Order: sequence, then structure tokens, then C-alpha cells
Amino acid sequence: MKINRRDLLFASGLTLLAGTRALGYGTGTESLPAQSQNPGSGPERLLKALQSNRILLSMTGGPAGRGWDWLVQEARDAHFTLIGEEHGIAETAQFSAALFNALHGSGYSRMAIELSPIIAQDIEEAARRNGLQGIEDFLAVPGVSGALYELREEAQFLAAAVSAVPRNEHVLWGLDREVFGDRYLISKLEANVPQRAKESFTRLKEASANAWARHQQNPTPENLFGLSQDPAVVSAVRAAWTNPDGESDTILRTLEESLAISATARSDAWAYSQRRAQWSRNNLAARLKDEQRRGSPPKVMLKFGYNHMIRGANYFNVFDLGAMVDEVATLNGGRAFHILVLPGPGSHQATFGPGRSFVSVSSDEFDEFRTGDQRLTRVLQNSNATGHEVIDFRTLRPLAMRGLEGWNPDVVRTIHGYDAAVIWKGAHASSSLMCAENRDLAVSAAVAEFCR
Repeated sequence: MKINRRDLLFASGLTLLAGTRALGYGTGTESLPAQSQNPGSGPERLLKALQSNRILLSMTGGPAGRGWDWLVQEARDAHFTLIGEEHGIAETAQFSAALFNALHGSGYSRMAIELSPIIAQDIEEAARRNGLQGIEDFLAVPGVSGALYELREEAQFLAAAVSAVPRNEHVLWGLDREVFGDRYLISKLEANVPQRAKESFTRLKEASANAWARHQQNPTPENLFGLSQDPAVVSAVRAAWTNPDGESDTILRTLEESLAISATARSDAWAYSQRRAQWSRNNLAARLKDEQRRGSPPKVMLKFGYNHMIRGANYFNVFDLGAMVDEVATLNGGRAFHILVLPGPGSHQATFGPGRSFVSVSSDEFDEFRTGDQRLTRVLQNSNATGHEVIDFRTLRPLAMRGLEGWNPDVVRTIHGYDAAVIWKGAHASSSLMCAENRDLAVSAAVAEFCR
């Protein structure tokens, strides 16, 4: 089974009525007509409601407008805010940074992101040292990979999140596996390896070096260490290295489980998604337990691909982070607010190109889940939109109770799994940090072209 690079990284990875009368959620929207409350009324009424149920959000000089004000208020009242995104859109990163800043005064001080634990930790340390430039410098270290955070607007988002929280607090929670950063993580282990684990560690280091040598000769995913090696090469180090320090333990567990996730992907797509989701959920549980022991759990924002942030089973029928967060919030007497952020008419987004490059593509032509005209970016967009739009999905749930699954199950799942949506009009593809002068500019022609 072949899985492309984006699938391996992220696949595991609408708006409101303008009016004067509230619909129970403080959106200032009109009530749906009584006959539309019939759950068996079919897709036509739901589509009509989706097209009319919209309020505007502006991004000139930062987010503003009635849509923004409503989103901020709902997020402030929640204990968790989840941003489920289509990756590679500049406005989404800018929106996320502004939202975290607006919510900080309401108790939000942690940001969970789609990076492995140690890479997120070291990016935060770099940002503390020198802001955005510190992150750029860190990503230029040989063997380091920031994946989508090698996009400029995404790196700016991380720098802004770190600067919003006092220096004595750890802001960034990396919850994901590691695909490309094995050389860097292995190098961090070397100084602490005990004598009894030296032999197995040497085999691990050689396996990584040999895989990257093969990849340099033939740059395919199958030649990457993180996608091709047996987790046993790390398990042997863990078995010989009893009682490692905390950071070394995290690195070893990350390497071992990342290889196990990739091994599963080679034979079973659902099991891959399930195992990756469980790793992320375990990491989040550990973070939440640590905060609970400190006595005053903070509010948390999470920003991941939209497959991971949905309430309930995700689009591959796996219970991912979004399902877990919703239940944790309920158990603690709070709630989670799930925001879907997608490109709409005339938008572009950055996708992975050769090597560490990114290329800009039309969002209308991008079909990650291969669902054609039924994909969310087509069904939820408004071709007559005059600007960016926001939708309160909760007002539409009476129209999507039963009977529509055969029409478009992803739309029905989305209406119940997300509370709100932001649909961009004319969004821009994020730009690459590879353009910076101090990067490792052994870059491909594709990167140079994208920078131009």
C-alpha cells in the first residue's frame, strides 16, 4: 500500500445567518424556519441553511468583525479550543496566533501542536532565546525537521504563542510522532548513553545514517529512517538503558513508537491512524496529568489537521485527539470548542514539494481525501461570498440528525463534530522559511522557484 508524504504526516491527517434575533448561542442569527427542523427533510434544506447561515470575519490588520467577536467569546468560555485546519494557509496561522493572544487573559497558556515532544520543546527554547529568528536558526540545525512549521507564518505563530506566556512556563505541547528528525534526536542521546547500552545505540545510530545515505541517493519515502526501519532497533537500546533521564526516555519512546506507527502504515491504513491517534492521546494525557499535579490546570488550545480535531470518530472512523479532549472537558465540568478552518473560493495553500520545499496549489484542486465534489472545501464554500465567513454548526444539527449519511457522510459528521467553521475567501499559501538567508540553502530548484 502506498501512502504519500502528506498522508504520512497529516492524515493519520458554512457560516452564520445575518439577522437580529438570537438562536440560542449568542450569534445574532435568525431562527431556522419551523419546517426546516424536520430531521428527515433531506439535503436540500440543509444545503440551503449552510449557504445562508453565515456572518463575516475580516482579516485586515488582524481578525475582526462579528464573526471574530463570537468565536472569541465562545472560546473564552471553553476549557479547550481546538483548531482543525487544512494545512498550509497563511491566514489560518495568523488567525490562530491572534486567537491565542485574545484568549490568554481567560486562562489559556498551553498550545498543543502537530510536532513530536522534543522538537516542540526545543523550538520553544529557541523562541525564548531569539523569537522568530531563534526558530529559524534551530530549524537550520543539521538533522532537525519542523515539518509544516518550516512555513514562515507557522513559525511566526509559534513565536507569538511562546511570547504570550511568561518565560517560566512551558507553552508548546508536541503530541505527534517524529518522521524526519531522527538524526537530531539520536545526537541528543549520545552524551548520556550508559556503557551497557553503547552497542545497541551504535546500531541505532548506524541504521539512521545508512538510511539517510540511501535516501540521498534515491530520495523516496521508503528510504527514510522514520518510514522504513524496524522499531526493534530502538527497543534494543531501551532494554539495555534502564532508568534513563527524562529527556532521553522521551526521545527513545518517540523514536520507537514512531517507527511502530510507520510499520503499521505499510500494511493497514486504519491501524496506522489508530496507533498514531493513540500515541497523541497518550502524550496529551501525560501533559494533563502533569498540570493536574501542579494544582491549577490551564486552558489549552490545540492546532492540528482537521481530521484530528473533530469530536467523535474522525473521517477515518478513529477516535482521535478531538474525541478525547471533548470528554476530558466534560468530565471536569467544562466544554471544548471545536473550530474547523478551511479554504474557500479563490484560495491557495502550501503543500509539500521535493525535499524540504513547499509549493503553492489551488485549494479548489486539492482533494486530500479523494472525495471529489463532495469534499468539504466545495460543499461548505459559498461562491457568492463577499469575504471570509463564519458558521455556527450547532444551529444546523436539527437538520442533520438521521437520513443524510448516504448523501454526504463527511458533511453530517462535520456538523456534529465541529461547533463552528471559518471559511476563507481568497486565502494565501503560506511561504517557506527556506527563503531566509541563514537557512541551509542546499535547496532544490523547486524551492528557489517557490521563494521567487
